Amino acid sequence: QSSQSLWNRLSVLLNLLPSAADLQESGLALCNEVKDVLSGAELPDLKANLLLPEDVALRNLPPLKNAHKRFNFEQDRPIFSAVEEVSWRKSQILAQAACPFLEVQQVLAAAEEARRNRLMRDMAQLRLQLEVSQLEGSLQQPKAQSAMSPYLVPDTQALCQHLAVVKQLATSGRFIIIIPRTVIDGLDFLKKENAGARDSIRYLEAEFKKGNRYIRCQKDVGKSFERHKLKRQDLDAWNLYKILDSCKQLTVSQGSGEDDTTGMVTIITGFQLEDPSTFSAPMQSAIQAAANASVEIKNVLEFYKQWKEMG
Repeated sequence: QSSQSLWNRLSVLLNLLPSAADLQESGLALCNEVKDVLSGAELPDLKANLLLPEDVALRNLPPLKNAHKRFNFEQDRPIFSAVEEVSWRKSQILAQAACPFLEVQQVLAAAEEARRNRLMRDMAQLRLQLEVSQLEGSLQQPKAQSAMSPYLVPDTQALCQHLAVVKQLATSGRFIIIIPRTVIDGLDFLKKENAGARDSIRYLEAEFKKGNRYIRCQKDVGKSFERHKLKRQDLDAWNLYKILDSCKQLTVSQGSGEDDTTGMVTIITGFQLEDPSTFSAPMQSAIQAAANASVEIKNVLEFYKQWKEMG
């Protein structure tokens, strides 16, 4: 039942095949065994259990274990003509198609939905692979630098305090800068009293308008745990969790969920990270959650220095 594409194709096949009545009225020379089966072929409780070549070939295949219980594999197979064998085979297909779970219209709708979902997932994964390939290949990224994350996610502090550094990273052609919605909200909150926030907003608006492929706004992931209590108690930790949600969305939802995404994304922050014990308990938990998700967190100046040293 879970293989929607199989039932989609089977429904098309059934519409192409002649009905049991068509075969009975065709004047074909069929043996009595086949005629008897055709008379009840469209009933779901077909009792006939003569072996077809494919039954013998697929004996002991685990998914067909229950279906093969009605067969005696030690019996001799009847000698059918090619036409009789095809007619017998069709009667078996019709009997299975009469089972309640094969509702053709529902199957077609489910298959179309599955096809669309698969297409969207494949397109997203291909886009991710293409971007990484372009960053590591066609842009001739030095081998040492290829070990650095292709996706960088700056937090509000990094943009407010070190916009010039973020600009250099964005214009290097080595990274794709992702700006989560929560970071933009943070800049908007600070813009009245923070000149760095105002400069960052103007810069980002200009880059988004130009359609710069190296710096992009990421829509809110929507289904993340909002942590309203934490937002009131520790805004920095709450913001880091929100940024981490965006990082997970970037890596997990665009892939199959099975690939190793270690090193794919780095959060670059304005915070000093030399001594994590100086942070609040919620902030330390957020940093640990990032490590558990294979997302690096680095001070933006340290990251920039490392990148320059790697040449």
